[in-house]
Amino acid sequence: MALSKQGGGVRQLTWLLAWAVVFCDIGTSVYYVPGILYDREGIGSLAPFFIILTAAGFVLLALKYVEIVERTPEGGGVVAIGHMAFGERMGALGGMFITVDFFLTCAISSVAAFHYLASANDALAGGSAAAFFSHVSANVPLYAIAGLLLLGVVNTIGLRESATLSLGMAAASLLTNLVVVAVTAYELGGDAERWRALAAAVFDGVGELGRREMLVGFGAAWLAFSGLESMSQLAPVIREPLRRTARMTMASVVVTILLTSPTLAVLSIGVLPAAGGEVASERLISQLAFTQGGSLLGLAVVVTASSLLLFAANTAIIGAYHVFVALSERRYFPNRMRRRHPRFNTPYLAIRFATVVPIVIIWATGGELGLLGDMYAFGLLGAFIIESGGLDRIRWREGQRGLGFWFGVLPTVMVITAWIVNMVEKPTATLFGGTLAAVGMLIGTGLRRGWIKDAFHTLPMVAKRDMAKIGVGERVASEEIHDIITLAEAREVVPFVKSSTLVAVSGTNDDVVAEGIRRARGMGESALYCLFVEEWPGLFPSEEGVLPSQGGIQALTRAAVQAAEAGVELVPIWTASHNAALGIAHAVEELSVAGVMIGSPTRSAMDRLLRGQVVRRLQRMLPEQCRLVICD
Repeated sequence: MALSKQGGGVRQLTWLLAWAVVFCDIGTSVYYVPGILYDREGIGSLAPFFIILTAAGFVLLALKYVEIVERTPEGGGVVAIGHMAFGERMGALGGMFITVDFFLTCAISSVAAFHYLASANDALAGGSAAAFFSHVSANVPLYAIAGLLLLGVVNTIGLRESATLSLGMAAASLLTNLVVVAVTAYELGGDAERWRALAAAVFDGVGELGRREMLVGFGAAWLAFSGLESMSQLAPVIREPLRRTARMTMASVVVTILLTSPTLAVLSIGVLPAAGGEVASERLISQLAFTQGGSLLGLAVVVTASSLLLFAANTAIIGAYHVFVALSERRYFPNRMRRRHPRFNTPYLAIRFATVVPIVIIWATGGELGLLGDMYAFGLLGAFIIESGGLDRIRWREGQRGLGFWFGVLPTVMVITAWIVNMVEKPTATLFGGTLAAVGMLIGTGLRRGWIKDAFHTLPMVAKRDMAKIGVGERVASEEIHDIITLAEAREVVPFVKSSTLVAVSGTNDDVVAEGIRRARGMGESALYCLFVEEWPGLFPSEEGVLPSQGGIQALTRAAVQAAEAGVELVPIWTASHNAALGIAHAVEELSVAGVMIGSPTRSAMDRLLRGQVVRRLQRMLPEQCRLVICD
C-alpha cells in the first residue's frame, strides 16, 4: 500500500502502527484462503496442513523484508529491489507483478467482504434485513462491483489513509479472531478424544500424499500470506531507527499471523464438517463463530471481516494508482495517468483505471473465489521472487557467503517452486497474469522508448493536428520573443550564416555551449546554431498549442549571451516535436550541419535517462556524415 508521511512530519509510523497497516493487508487472507484450499481438489481437509507447511517459508521471507526496508528507506518495494539487483527492466516487471497483485487484492477482497456480509443472514429470523442479506448472498459479484465503484468515487473525491484507523481495525479483527479461537477451544473442552478427532480430521491423509499433490498444495497455500509485500511500501514513513522498528513490526506481524491463520484454519475445517450441515467455504470463520459462539460472536466476525476486507480493497486501489503515477513519471505509463482532477486534485484517471480493472475481473470470473485466488497467486509469487531473489543477488555481490545468506536463499527457492507449480497447474491464472504483465511491459517499454508515440504521430490526421498546435508556438516565438527564431526562419538564414555546428540544449548548460563555441572556432567559423526542442509530455499536445516554455527561452537567451561574450554569433532556434530526437534530426536536415552537440542541464538520474534515450534515437536518425558529440 502507499501511505503518505503522517502529519507533515517524517517517519512517524511506530512499530505498532506499522504492524496495524501490514496486518490489515495480510490479516484478510485468513477469511478466504482456508475456504479456497478446502474446495480445491486434492487438498480438501488438508488445507491447514499446507498452511502450516508454508508458514515456515513465510517466517524466512518475513526476515528478509526487514533488510529490504533498510535497503530501500525511500520505499519502492519490489520495483526498487528489482532495479538494484537486476536492472531497470526487472524493476519495471516487479511493478507489473505488484500491479496484478493490487488488481486481484481489490477483486478478491471485495468479493470476500460481501460473502461475509451476507453471512449476517445466519443471525436473522426473517424481516426486511434478512431479505436484504439474502439478496446480497445471491448477488455477491454485483454488490462487490457496486462497492468498488463507490470506493473509486470516494478516492476521486479524496480519501486519506489513517494508520490510526488501521490500528483500530487490525486490533478489532485480531481480538475477534482470538475470541473465536478461545470459544471454540472452550467448546471442545478437555476431552482428549475430541482433540484427537480434530487432529485426525485435518491431518489424516498427509502420509498418503504423492509428490504432485504435495507440490500443488504447497504452491496454493502461499496465498495465506499475501500482503506481506506491503511491509516494503512502508519504508518511507517508518520511524527511525529504521532497522529496529522494522524488526519489531515484522516480529509482531509474524506472531499475530501465526496465532490466527493456521489456528483458525485447523479449527474451522476440523470442527464445521463434524458439526453437520453444509460448510460455507467462502465464509468459514463467520460460520465457525456462529456455530460455536452464537449470533453475537458471529455478527462480530461479520462486521470486522467485511470492514477489514473492504478496507484492504480500498488499500489496493490506493496502492495501484500510486504505482500508475510512479510508472508514468518513469514514462512506462501514459503521462495522462498523472492528470489531476480540477476540483479534488486527485489523479482521477489513475484511480479510474485502478477501479475498472478489478471490476472487469470480477465480472469475467463471476466472483469465483477459487479462480480469483489462483490469479492472485501469479502476481504475488512473482513479486516475492523478485524481492527475495533480488536481495540474494545483492548480498552475493557484496560478498556475503555465510549461513545467513544460504538461509535467505531457501525462501527464494520455495517461492520459485510454488510459482512454477502454480503456472503448470493453473493455466487460466497463468494466462491471465502472464498476459497482463506482458502487455503491461510491452506497452510500458513502447512508451518508454517512444515506439508507440512515434507510430501514433505518423498517422496523417495526428500529424496534421500536431503541425497546427506547433504552429501556435512558432507564431509566439516569431512575434513575441525577441532574438529567438523558429526553425522555418532559421532555414531562410542558412545562406548567410557560415556554421556547420548545432548545439541542442534541453536547459541552461554553459558547458555544452562552450564546447560548441570551441568546435566552431576549430572549424574556422564565426557562427553557431543553438536549438531548443519543446517536447510535449504524453501523446497529445495541449489544446492551447505547444508554446515556448520559460525554460527554453532562458536556455536560448543564456546561450546567446555566452556566445556573444566569446565573440561568436549564435542563432537561437525554437521548435517543437513529440520526440526531441526527431526534432533535432529534422533541424540537422534543414540546416545541413555536420556536427551536433547535446548535453543535459543537470546530473539527476532522470535527466541522464532522458538524454540517453535522445542519444540512442539520434544515432539512428542522423545522416552518416553528421557527427554526434555528447557533452557531460
